Amino acid sequence: MSDASEQMEFKSIVKQWLKSHRLDYRWIAERCGVSEITVRNWMSQKNIPPLKQQLIERIMVQLPAAAPDDSLQDVPGVTVNASMALTVHLAPDLYEKLNVRAQAEGLTAEALVARAIAGLVKEQSPMRTREVILPPQQ
Repeated sequence: MSDASEQMEFKSIVKQWLKSHRLDYRWIAERCGVSEITVRNWMSQKNIPPLKQQLIERIMVQLPAAAPDDSLQDVPGVTVNASMALTVHLAPDLYEKLNVRAQAEGLTAEALVARAIAGLVKEQSPMRTREVILPPQQ
């Protein structure tokens, strides 16, 4: 297979993978440390540099494609983007409920979420080196 056809095949795989994760070129650009327009150029006309292609391959392995029949249940008012970082967008009413619960437990919302994540992955020690940032809802 020629380099050009290998690039075309890889780009096709990347596009399908992004689509299966409901991600976009901006997302992959952030992980590669380049602009979205650079990724768009790679995907349409230019070759992906070898080191960036290796990085993209690693990202794809660490966050495997979702199965087509994946039955993720949507929680109204919550969207999650998980990769090497975790971003959770909450509807204002849910964010307020999270704050109320955190305050009732003497915690910040960030600490409450970090504790919950630690419990999900069954970590024995508190999450000292990981930071969870929840921007205030507007």
